[in-house]
Amino acid sequence: MLFFALIAGMKKILRECVQTVLDLLLPRTCIVCGERLLRHERHICLSCMADMPLTHYWKRSRNPMADRFNELIQNRITPDKREHYAFASALFFYKSDGIYREIPHQLKYHGNTEIGSYFGKMLGRKLAAEMLWSDVDLVIPVPLHRLRQWKRGYNQAEVIASAIASSLGTEMRTDILKRRKITRTQTRLNVEEKARNVAGAFEVTGKACDTFKGRTYIRHVLIVDDVFTTGSTLMACFTALRTVFPPDVRISVATLGFVGGG
Repeated sequence: MLFFALIAGMKKILRECVQTVLDLLLPRTCIVCGERLLRHERHICLSCMADMPLTHYWKRSRNPMADRFNELIQNRITPDKREHYAFASALFFYKSDGIYREIPHQLKYHGNTEIGSYFGKMLGRKLAAEMLWSDVDLVIPVPLHRLRQWKRGYNQAEVIASAIASSLGTEMRTDILKRRKITRTQTRLNVEEKARNVAGAFEVTGKACDTFKGRTYIRHVLIVDDVFTTGSTLMACFTALRTVFPPDVRISVATLGFVGGG
């Protein structure tokens, strides 16, 4: 036992020495403020971490993000249908001119998947600590069209979803939902244009229908994306998934950023 403890200690010291040398040769900087990171800091400095505008929505079944998403649901279902109140949570408040926008931007536009995994795990750990999310059976990322994913090389929502699923100890599935058409970027569209742009953009796969239709063991499905703006994309995914999952299955959403409040 003592021998293995000594080996483990030596490995830790060696890793720290290697990291120190690498930091001298290739200094790591904070993704938010650009300042040089200390040896034990990863991706974000302690100061920016302390100042991160966290939503704390993972603790609340009802919050502004959830209310906004549930309003979209109610506007799209007939009065005779009933829906579980969808939970919704984001890690931090997102502002287009704010410094924390670099977190999803680095993931989405600069190929920094480590950032997505790091902050996805951060959100996942917070969700896992709350009973609201304890019954999540499936985590489903918002899919990219196959051509766009081929060009980018990855799906940013899948990176985040994988980290969240791991933290929740549940399954991530990328073969249930697919994007059936390439849509315009949502960045410069207004609310109505965003909704029209993604209307009918998603559909469930044949495998999803064969695997889950009529099953009763699925209680809670979580859709994951990078940023919640108007909720149009997540609502389009919700609509597609509801064709397979009956109303007694709660379908909730989680993102890194939420546009609104803070």
